[in-house]
Order: sequence, then structure tokens, then C-alpha cells
Amino acid sequence: MTNNSPNKEFGSKVMCKRCQQKTWHAILNRTEEGCNDEESGIWENTIYFTLQCLGCGNVCLLVHYYFSEDIDPKTGNPELQSSVHPTPYESDRNPINKLNYVPKNTRSVYEETIKAFNSGMLILAAIGARTIIEAIAIEQKITTRGIKRKIDKMTQKKIITPSGAKLLLLIKDMGNLATHEIKKHHSDDLSLCIDIIEGVLKELYVHPKEAENTRKFVDEKWIRV
Repeated sequence: MTNNSPNKEFGSKVMCKRCQQKTWHAILNRTEEGCNDEESGIWENTIYFTLQCLGCGNVCLLVHYYFSEDIDPKTGNPELQSSVHPTPYESDRNPINKLNYVPKNTRSVYEETIKAFNSGMLILAAIGARTIIEAIAIEQKITTRGIKRKIDKMTQKKIITPSGAKLLLLIKDMGNLATHEIKKHHSDDLSLCIDIIEGVLKELYVHPKEAENTRKFVDEKWIRV
């Protein structure tokens, strides 16, 4: 491990959480660590940069990770995996309210999808959105093979509306492209997908439970405090 404080300008612009744009940063600290298996020739290397925005002074951690087996097909060199912490993206989304009403497995996939979206991992977010449909189908005991057939079955059982089915098919197609063609969709398109998913979760799980609780208040079985 190496640790030094170059205190110089970083070589390229980095997204700043406070400025909400890519800005020049000063390097406050640089730390590098890695490991190398000489027998297999497999190695990995991680570089941590503590950066300070030269515009607003905001401080962040930039991580550069290289793994010998992740080769960029264009250059033939190990591909750089870069991340900024905390996430600087303006489009950060918060999970829906009353998420505890959503079944555990579906809730878990949804929360991971939100985290992926907020971290700018748009391919994983698209795959996650598609997987939520699969999770809902499992919760609804839909055993038909193929996600399109599952959506059709949920429509037939009136679990979702025909218009809702069309929206879920859009998510299915985007998720398939991300899975099979490594397609990175625009964040606005993925945000729409998450809006659709959240609407389904509210309709299936949150609103019925809220209505049930409200009925108990109306029937004077519970007393609000």
C-alpha cells in the first residue's frame, strides 16, 4: 500500500455533488493497494483519491479499480471501473413510503435497484427493474414460464390492468436489452421505469394495506393518536 498527498489538480473533471456538474478537483490524498497472483497471472489494483472541488470546495472520494480479467474490447487493456462517494448524482431517488408493506423479496430487489440507479449503475438498474416484475409474479404465485407470459397471466387475473401490462412490457424490453446486449439506457428512461414499478407496488401492496388500516379507524376499532 502506498499513501501520499500530491496536493495537485486531478487530471480530468469529476462530477461534483454540490455543483451538480463535472468540475476540476485538487487531489488531497492518494492511496493505492492491490494484489497479484503470480501463479495465475491474475491481479487487481485499487486507487483511492480524496478530491476537493476547485469550485465549491466539496470533498469526495474517487475510486479507480482495475482487474486483470476485465478487458476493454476496444483497447485490449484492463477496463477502468470508476465510482465517486458519496454518489454525486442529482437524480437520487428515495424509496416509496410504507415500503414495509411490500413483501420481503420484492422489497429487497426494489431497494437494490434504487441503489444501483442512484449510483449511476444504469445497466444494473435496468436489470433490477425487470427482476422486480419477476419477483412480483412469484409473490402472486404466477408460475408461467417467460416474463411476457407472466405479465399476460397477471392481466388475466386482474392483478394488473391492461394499460399497466403495456408499461411492464416496456420495462421487460429495456431489461432484456441491458441483460443480453449490455445496453445502458438513459437515466430519464430508467427513472420512468422505476416510476412505473413504484406505481405497481403501491397499487398491489401499499394502498390496499393503507385502506385496510383506514377502514379500522372508520369502524372505530382503532383510535388515532
